[in-house]
Amino acid sequence: MTQPPHTLPPMPQIGRPEAYYAHRVHEADRQGASHAHEAWKVGQYITLAVEPKLPWEQKLKYFRHALKRHCNPPPLPDEQIWVFYRGLADLVRQHAGQEALKLASAEDDLYAARLALGQEREKIEEEAELFFARLIDCDHCPEWFNEEDWEQLKLIRDQWI
Repeated sequence: MTQPPHTLPPMPQIGRPEAYYAHRVHEADRQGASHAHEAWKVGQYITLAVEPKLPWEQKLKYFRHALKRHCNPPPLPDEQIWVFYRGLADLVRQHAGQEALKLASAEDDLYAARLALGQEREKIEEEAELFFARLIDCDHCPEWFNEEDWEQLKLIRDQWI
């Protein structure tokens, strides 16, 4: 027996104020739309995470929360539901990777400028080791990055460490 197709919300577009997503979450709750609730929560947490002034640790906290709490399908999902939640997780990973690459690229530029000004590479390497230990602190691709961004981050890191 086939199940009827689900009415799933579109992936949230990122770039609106956080209050927009919070309002949408409340609307979804009033309508009993659990999948919409999760989609809007993902949008809300990505929006919070991409705030430029936040340190990486806080950004990561938001990304990890979105993945852990809002990107998991209900038990025994059909393929359509499973694909929807996988899409939400991919959206989080895309933005987490973009944020990490922005930070790594800025640091890479700073290290290159310091090297060009004659600073000792050893001093830069020490700082780079600390920086990249905070940004990518494991030997395998963590759940909050996609493989492509992970590989790019490692390439940037490996120039300095």
